Amino acid sequence: MSAPERLDRLLCIVFPRRCAYCGEVILPEAHVCDACLKNLPRILPPVCPLCAHQKEDCRCKQKKQEYDGACAPFYYEDAVVKAVHRLKFENKDFTANTFALDMAAVVRREYAEKNIDAVTFVPFTKKQMRRRAFNPAEVLAEALARALSLPKQNLLVKLYETRTQHLLKSNERAGNVLGAFSAAENANLEGKTLLLVDDIKTTGATLSECAKMLKLAGAKEVVCCTFAATRLQKEKT
Repeated sequence: MSAPERLDRLLCIVFPRRCAYCGEVILPEAHVCDACLKNLPRILPPVCPLCAHQKEDCRCKQKKQEYDGACAPFYYEDAVVKAVHRLKFENKDFTANTFALDMAAVVRREYAEKNIDAVTFVPFTKKQMRRRAFNPAEVLAEALARALSLPKQNLLVKLYETRTQHLLKSNERAGNVLGAFSAAENANLEGKTLLLVDDIKTTGATLSECAKMLKLAGAKEVVCCTFAATRLQKEKT
């Protein structure tokens, strides 16, 4: 056992390691408890590149988006709901390091042929940043960039407050974020392929609006990765 590993074990005696998903105490060498590991709702290939769902769950009808691909390791269900709550509402930003490992694996699988230049994220307004300890999308982007050995760059600005997306109907979401984002001033995006990160993808409206602004500023391609994707229900006819 190396010196860093011994130090890590000693620290775990004083500060027990906890499951990134539910917070239960776990073994020093683990990151996730057995119960959560069994209940992780993984999104398995083949995957729709537009909605990030498994092909049998795809409900997007190939609806055009401004981004060039979307992926996520998990559906927003079961243990993943607890995980997102811990990250966003209990301010457990360190959990992003564990979540990013699964995100990185999906990025490598789905975008293996793409030469990604940088990782960026869906931003908060200045007012949101004053209210919140951190932006979950940004801490996920930082951890994912480390896992992929890519630079993380602040390439977007949120211009004004919008209504909370998950409280709106699907057909209201695109209009809610229309014009809410802009490429950051002096961002050098010409010809670049970017990886855009957020915590949860539902309809993809926010990711699409952000991707549009990045492309208008010169980006060649924008692909997305979120920690989770909301499984959409089949529309009634």
